[in-house]
Amino acid sequence: MEIAVGALSGMVDALPAKLGDLLQQEYTLLSGARGDVGFLQSELGTMNAALLRCESLESPDVQTRAWVAQVRDLAYDIEDWIDLFAHRVDGGAAASPGAAAATSSSSSSGGFLSWVRCCVNKVTTLPARHVIATELQELKNRVIELSEQRKRYRFDPPARHAGGRSGVAAVDPRLVALYADTSSLVGLDAPVKKVSEMVVDDGTTGLKVVSISGMPGAGKTTLATAVLRRLKEENKFHCSAFVSVGQKPDIVGKTLKGILSQIGNGYAGGEDIGRLIGMLRDELKDKRYLIVIDDLWGRTEWSTLKCCFRDDNLGSRIMVTTRNDELAKECSSNSDESVYKTGLLSDADSKDLFSNKAFGKGKDCPNHLKDLYDIIVERCGGLPLAISSVAGALAHRFSKDEWERYESNLLPSSHSDELNLKQILNLSYNDLPSHLKSCMLYLSIFPNKYEIDVERLVRRWIAEGFIADARHASKEETARSYLTDLISRNLIQALHLRHNGTPSCYTLHPVIHDFIVVKSMEENFVTVLDAKKEALSTNNGTVRRLSLQNSVKQDLAGARNDMIKHARSVTVFGHANGVPRLNDMSVLRVLDLEGCNGPLCLDGLCKLILLRYLNLRGTDVSELPAQIGELRCLETLDVRSTKVKELPASIVSLEKLMHLLAGNAKLPGEISKMNGLLTLSCANVWKNTGSVLPELADLANLRELELFCDASEISGDNKTRVSFSSDGFKRLKQLSIQGSLPSVAFVNSSLRKVEVLELKYEKGISDGSNGVSGIEHLPSLKHVLIEFSQKDAGATATIASVRNAAEMVHPNHPDVSVKVDGKAI
Repeated sequence: MEIAVGALSGMVDALPAKLGDLLQQEYTLLSGARGDVGFLQSELGTMNAALLRCESLESPDVQTRAWVAQVRDLAYDIEDWIDLFAHRVDGGAAASPGAAAATSSSSSSGGFLSWVRCCVNKVTTLPARHVIATELQELKNRVIELSEQRKRYRFDPPARHAGGRSGVAAVDPRLVALYADTSSLVGLDAPVKKVSEMVVDDGTTGLKVVSISGMPGAGKTTLATAVLRRLKEENKFHCSAFVSVGQKPDIVGKTLKGILSQIGNGYAGGEDIGRLIGMLRDELKDKRYLIVIDDLWGRTEWSTLKCCFRDDNLGSRIMVTTRNDELAKECSSNSDESVYKTGLLSDADSKDLFSNKAFGKGKDCPNHLKDLYDIIVERCGGLPLAISSVAGALAHRFSKDEWERYESNLLPSSHSDELNLKQILNLSYNDLPSHLKSCMLYLSIFPNKYEIDVERLVRRWIAEGFIADARHASKEETARSYLTDLISRNLIQALHLRHNGTPSCYTLHPVIHDFIVVKSMEENFVTVLDAKKEALSTNNGTVRRLSLQNSVKQDLAGARNDMIKHARSVTVFGHANGVPRLNDMSVLRVLDLEGCNGPLCLDGLCKLILLRYLNLRGTDVSELPAQIGELRCLETLDVRSTKVKELPASIVSLEKLMHLLAGNAKLPGEISKMNGLLTLSCANVWKNTGSVLPELADLANLRELELFCDASEISGDNKTRVSFSSDGFKRLKQLSIQGSLPSVAFVNSSLRKVEVLELKYEKGISDGSNGVSGIEHLPSLKHVLIEFSQKDAGATATIASVRNAAEMVHPNHPDVSVKVDGKAI
């Protein structure tokens, strides 16, 4: 079993920089404290190198595992100490409007007042600084102790024998696929036929590369092997070879020599890669060849390998298998037509394969196991390797106890290391850079088959600190690029594509979900508690991220408050009574209670000074605390679909708030001062009390605006027509208006930056009038989306008008998407 370091090494790697930033701030530390901070900064860099060394160990001992677990806890505690530091020294005043005003005032009043203020601050914060210094000394002592342990217990890789291999050679988990009995394969006839046709039946005489891509365990190697066998039997090629590259490639010793040994008379020569490539090209001269490059992971290896294959216009072919869709496209002769994406088995084929493996060919499942059989097969999700692996583990075992271990997780901790499945999945996980490991493990918070909203996930990642600053991209853009990377690696699945081809939701295959839950347990990354089952997490240590699933009326977390006081995130799926007490959770960054039913207690909410993400969407909450403005780190607040009628006035003081999703709640006065807002979702801005749209127009950095409209509550001239003037909304890029809308009009040069316009009519336009006009006045417009709940004369007139303006009048000719009653037209 490999050691679980993964996301930890990335976290520890980032801490020295955070400590360095702390030293550069003008905070008053007690004598010696700056030296202690510098010591931590230096020592953590060395410690991270040791962590990476531990990660390379194939069979770490108990001492090494214990040391890594202690480093993990220490890293979390140091980061919490850093994040709490400024708030405890000056109560976060440096970030507050009052502090800014005080600074300006003191500058104008002269240096004496500034000096007095500094002296008073030192006296009043002295107790806090003593506590900080004491905690810092404790952290330093823990670092010293762990450093001493590292010196006492050498974490060296096991001795290697001559030839460069350790005493016990690792067995390639894909060997089973290479030598599988073709008569035992299920659901491969159509894919083998399709790929064979892609390889030989297009009439191309030039060299062609066909790629097979798909998620780990989807049968890429099995498919490529079956195609190779079929084409060899049909004598389509003069010679052929099959080589695996793998995650740790040996291009000279394994790949090139392997091809030479299969197509020629063996190999006798040196280790020079240039000479090997030349020999291989000579061997392939004037031959029609078929080479399978299996399990390709990197572009560098492909750049080397493709130099070996000469093109003599004889119809030679290369087949490549890879888990990375982007790499598959890069390798292929035609990025679209020459890539085959492996799918999942049908329900019938899944059951056939499982039954053959577990009970023997032609035999049925025993009656007492049928319920568990159905559950386990469904959980395998049509993934061939999962089905074969789990069925093999249960073969000829007829005890319900044995089967129940796989009911809720296909990788139970007591058996997961025995399964070929985990080895295959580990290859994909280990290939991730540390920042993607954190993001991937984070998905274990969500239940199996849960559809994860993109915006929700991106904002949570940012709140957790997983997304680094980039010079030419926002954090949101960086986070979305991470999602694209995970999709390309076939680790997550995209759902519900938008107008621009990007998904609005993601989900995980059940097998991948089970794998990352186990990984999260190993790294104490997420603790999952399920009311329907026993706790999924076996860790008895400090809970860092808590996911309560299937929460019921009985309080799941009440007896565990001592364990969760260091939790950074709490997510509850189910009843609100499962929400733990908030009073003592001083380092909480994320509180996500979306969809919780039942009364919700928010006592202690305003003490969560590090809280960055608060999601109360779809809960029974009816009022927010008046002091919510004290949450100065808050970046996202979501109260849509709640009973909250009015937002507290103190929200205006939240300078870091970027995403305010207010739903039907009345916006506070002076909202135009919230210049940090990037996203705003609100309702009834044209209400009888007067429109607040002019105030919203003054939000300098607003990028996305979502307006919910009820025509019955619109006052005055706006009753039949709502217009957007040329003033305001200087940076708005996306505008969405939905509800029972009046006519919407845009005047010349209004909303100059808007690229996406969404209009969703919940009621028809009975009088047959046009529901929108002036889209030609939106100079940056690229996409228009219109939805009607029913088709009537007004809907027909509006659709025709918008399409005409887009095609005939607007210089950009924006795309127009239309849905009526949920169907695209």
